[in-house]
Amino acid sequence: MRFKKVLLVNLYYKESGYGERLIFPPVGLGYISQYLEQENILHEIIDTGTGCGNEDVIKKIRDMEPDLVAFSLNSICFPKSFELIRRIKEIFPQVAVVVGGPHVSSERDAILKENEVIDFAIIKEGEIPLALLCKGEPLDRIPGLIWRGKDGKINSNPIKSAEINDLPYPRYERFDLFKKYTPGIMAIVTSRGCPFKCAFCQQSSLLGKMWRGRESQSIVEEIEFWYRRGFSSIHILDDNFGLDKKRLLFISDLVAKMGLKDLEIFLIGGLRIQNMNRDVLLALKKMGVRNISFGVESGSDRILKFIGKGITVNDINKVLKMAVEMGFLVRLFFIIGFPYEKMEDVKKSFDLALRHKVHAVRFFNLVPYEGTGIMKWIKENDAKLLYSYEEYMSNFKYFQRVPIFDTKEGMSLEEKKEALCMADEIAHQIEGLQ
Repeated sequence: MRFKKVLLVNLYYKESGYGERLIFPPVGLGYISQYLEQENILHEIIDTGTGCGNEDVIKKIRDMEPDLVAFSLNSICFPKSFELIRRIKEIFPQVAVVVGGPHVSSERDAILKENEVIDFAIIKEGEIPLALLCKGEPLDRIPGLIWRGKDGKINSNPIKSAEINDLPYPRYERFDLFKKYTPGIMAIVTSRGCPFKCAFCQQSSLLGKMWRGRESQSIVEEIEFWYRRGFSSIHILDDNFGLDKKRLLFISDLVAKMGLKDLEIFLIGGLRIQNMNRDVLLALKKMGVRNISFGVESGSDRILKFIGKGITVNDINKVLKMAVEMGFLVRLFFIIGFPYEKMEDVKKSFDLALRHKVHAVRFFNLVPYEGTGIMKWIKENDAKLLYSYEEYMSNFKYFQRVPIFDTKEGMSLEEKKEALCMADEIAHQIEGLQ
C-alpha cells in the first residue's frame, strides 16, 4: 500500500451562496468513500458543510495522522481552499495531498503548476484512480492522474471513464447522517455526463459528453434503502435524469409497485424541455415526483439560440402548460446578463415566468466559468472582465447580483443591475401568489 490511511475532506463555504450548511452529505465524496470501503482502504471523513471549519480539519489531521489527505474542490471559493491546503502542508509536511472535484477537472495541469504543495490531482471521476493511488499502482498507469515527477515535471495520464454500474452507491457509513444533516432528506445521483453544449455550463467538460445512466433496478434499490431507514424525501441531483425515457418509465413502474407510503421525490434539476412529453410527466407523477425544475435560462428565442439551448419559447410554453395542469410544483431557472441580451429580452423572461402558475423562479446573474463557451466568447470578443476569476469565485454570494463583465454587445452595466433588481421583484411576486 502506498497510502494506508486516508482523510477525505469536503470543503464548503458560506460565501458560496448556497446556504449556511449542507442539508445532506456530499454525494461525490459519498461515492469515493463507498468505493474505498469496498477496496478495504482505511479512511475517515470531515465535511465542513456541517458547520465545522478549517481548524477542525487541522485537528482531524493531527488526531488521525493520515498519510494522504484528499480534498474535493469546487470552483466556487477555490482560493480559500488552496489557502487551507498550503497551511496544512506547512503544519504537516509529511502528509501527501491529492485534490479532485469540479475545479480540478476544469483546470487540470494548472492545479499542480500553480500550487507546489499539491502532490497529485485526479481529473473527473475519482473512485478508481484514488483507490489505485492508495494501493501503490505505478503512477503512470492510474487513469486521470496528474502528478509531479522527481524531476519536478508535471505528468498527466489519459482519462478513462468508470463503468457507472460497477460503482456501489453511497451508504455513508462514515458520515454522521442523523446528527449533522437534515433528518429525512437524502440525495442521490443516477447518471453522469452531459451531451449538451450550453454556453454557460461546465457540466459536459466535468464528467464527459457521453451520458451514462445507472441501471433502473439499482436506482430503485437505493431509493428503498434510504426509505427503509427513515429518509422519505429523496432529492435526485442529476443534470439529465429524464434523458433516457425508457429508463425513466421503468424506474417509475418499479417505484410505484413498491407502494412506499409518503415517499416524496424532488427533481432538483435534470429535466430538459426537449425530453419532456405527457408520458414522461405522467411517469414522474406515478413515481411520487411532485416538485420539478427546468433550466429555461431565457424567454427570448434569440438568446436561447445564442447559448445553444436547443429549444424555443414555444417548446417551453407547451411543456410548462402541461406540467402545471398536471399539478406539479414547477420551479424555473433563468440567467440574466448574456452577451447580446437587451432589456427587452429580459422582460420576455419575466413574461414567461408570469405566464404560467409556477411554484417558484430563480434568476441568476451570469457567472463566466473557465472552460465554458461564455468565457471563450468574453476572451475572443470586445468584452472586459471587471474582476479577476479568483475575486468573483471567492465570494460567489456577493456576485450573485453584481455584473462581472462588460461588453458593447447587450445591456450596459446599469441596465444589468436594474434587470437583476427587477428579477428579485418578479421572484417575490411569484412566491407571494402561492
